[in-house]
Amino acid sequence: MKTIVELLQRRIWIGPLIGVVIGLGLGLLIGWVLLPVSWQPNADDVMAVAEAYETTKDPVVARARLKNLSPADQERLVKRLVQEQTAKGNTIAAGRLTNLAQVLNVPVTAITPLAPGISPSATGVATRPLGTPSAGTPSDLGALVPILLIVFAFFLIGAIILLLVSRILPSLRARQSKRAAGAAPPSAAPSGIEGERALPSVPSPPATTSPGGLGRFVPSYTLGNDNYDTSYSLETARGEFLGECGMGISETIGEGKPDKVVAFDLWLFDKADVRTVTQILMSEYAYKDQALRTKLSTKGEAIPAEKGKTLRFETASLRVDAQIVELVYATNPSYPPNSHFQRLIVEIVPSHKGEGGTAR
Repeated sequence: MKTIVELLQRRIWIGPLIGVVIGLGLGLLIGWVLLPVSWQPNADDVMAVAEAYETTKDPVVARARLKNLSPADQERLVKRLVQEQTAKGNTIAAGRLTNLAQVLNVPVTAITPLAPGISPSATGVATRPLGTPSAGTPSDLGALVPILLIVFAFFLIGAIILLLVSRILPSLRARQSKRAAGAAPPSAAPSGIEGERALPSVPSPPATTSPGGLGRFVPSYTLGNDNYDTSYSLETARGEFLGECGMGISETIGEGKPDKVVAFDLWLFDKADVRTVTQILMSEYAYKDQALRTKLSTKGEAIPAEKGKTLRFETASLRVDAQIVELVYATNPSYPPNSHFQRLIVEIVPSHKGEGGTAR
């Protein structure tokens, strides 16, 4: 099974995905915490509340409908409306507002009616629209400053994470590949299927360096080694990480254990190319199955596996020459002949493109 580190290294969409997650987090933070949407009554709403209270005489409902207004805003708005309605000669509306003022504990008994033609602002009573900044209240721009700082901090943290991931992943992958290459392959599990036997595991020869190349690797699969997936780090003589290559299970058929493997993916990752080139080694049965071959072709070039066959695939700066050195099909009467592998050993020789050394 591929580890998280392998998934990060071989899939370039991880960066955009992190950006989407950060964006969603910022949207939720701003929309639900920093700038939640709330309704605040205006002058028309206060007039409507006054009319409703005149009918219901329910002070609890009247206060609840104006709860989004601070006591200072309630007093300012009610006083202004009483003055305006008195100046217009609308004593009924002024009386309703006076009754509402008593419910809100707003003193309006001492307010002198405005003379006709005099603006409420001339009396010194604030007539600003609800929601605009007043003395001692921070402006909208000032309120946005901490939000912008938080947004900037989120993007800065995301950039640092991406930078660290791009720097530490190569070394992590190199150490992981060295451990995998140095460990002996697990012994084959008992088959448990009549007519099918598991061959003893053959330890892979140690990696060696060929002239002009980056090493020599021999991945070896044996029936019963379910979840088979091996990778090798490609490095210069100075230890600089260049990429990776490897082989893993691509497709199985049937049910039960052990897994019946009909195809392997043979891949090469180039750090300079930021992509993975894959070829699919298919059993004779799988390659002749048009539907199965079409399905696996979406992962890479489909190739029938044959003993002695040589393969080559390249990226921008790397090349892999591979040869199938051993191929044994399992014999099981429950499955078609040459359908799944009993053993598969491939010799992989990666190298720099353009260098004088050859793969073999």
